[in-house]
Amino acid sequence: MKFKFGTSLFLSTVLHCVVLGVLLWSVNIERVKMKPKPSAPVINAVAVQQSQIDAHVEQLRQQQQQKQQAEQARIEKAEREAELARRQRIEEEKRIRELELKKRQQEQEQARAEEQARRAREKQRLEEERAKQAEAERKLQEEQRRIAEAERKKQEEQKRIAEAEAQKAEEVRQRKLEEQRQAEEAARKAEEERIAKEQAAKEAAERAAAAEAERVRQEQIAQQEAAFEQQMQQEMAAENSARQQRRVLSEVERYRALILSAIQRNWRTDNSMQGKECKLELRLAPSGFVISVDQGVGDRRVCESAVRAVNSVNSLPVSDDPEVFAQMRNITLILRPE
Repeated sequence: MKFKFGTSLFLSTVLHCVVLGVLLWSVNIERVKMKPKPSAPVINAVAVQQSQIDAHVEQLRQQQQQKQQAEQARIEKAEREAELARRQRIEEEKRIRELELKKRQQEQEQARAEEQARRAREKQRLEEERAKQAEAERKLQEEQRRIAEAERKKQEEQKRIAEAEAQKAEEVRQRKLEEQRQAEEAARKAEEERIAKEQAAKEAAERAAAAEAERVRQEQIAQQEAAFEQQMQQEMAAENSARQQRRVLSEVERYRALILSAIQRNWRTDNSMQGKECKLELRLAPSGFVISVDQGVGDRRVCESAVRAVNSVNSLPVSDDPEVFAQMRNITLILRPE
């Protein structure tokens, strides 16, 4: 800009010098032609012509100086406006980046909170399952103790009956000592066999009950583990899908902001448009070319100006990601004059 101004100044100065030289040359020729017949009127004419030349030269110099001052003022104003626009653009980009960073941080914090809550619920569920299992084992042990206690009482009753029978046999012993000895021997053997059979039956029953309880417990554990694994897979799939959806929506919003910024740079507005808006429907090509734009919904002057701004842009920023572009192929924008 300064280089063009210097060139213009140089050419203008050379042009004025040439004009001044031609005028002076013309004056000299007039003087030569008038020399053979000098007279007072001729001298006066030459003096008048020279003053006119000087006045014309001074007028040209002042006009050139005014043009230079106007050009310098225009250049300085344009530079100030360009600097102001550049600063505003930088501030807007900074604000957009800060908003995007804040949004991502909020989403990450929300995701962490949801994950912590899910883990806490899962931990609580597992603790409740373990508590139920422990309660079932406790009840099983109590039942086993109850059975053992009943068996002990039964044996004590049998022992009491046997002692009573032995006492009766002792009374009979006086009459038939040999018969009693044989009877006692037979009774002892029978008792031992009975006790042995009962003990064996008891142990078999206990082993069967313990085996059944262990089988039930293992089945419950296997079912719980299978259900937990299925639930974890479903939650992971849902979380991956939600994460992908959030990423796509975040990218769409980012490119929406970039598209609005690109249109704003080409949008010419005035003060009468402040506080008004226009809703536009755009259809974009994968290259960012605007295939179509509707007439807009909102203030008529704002919509017409916004449509012109959209049509003046060669291409708008779009994502190379097919999933993101699919969400922004047909995009709705709300434009507000800044």
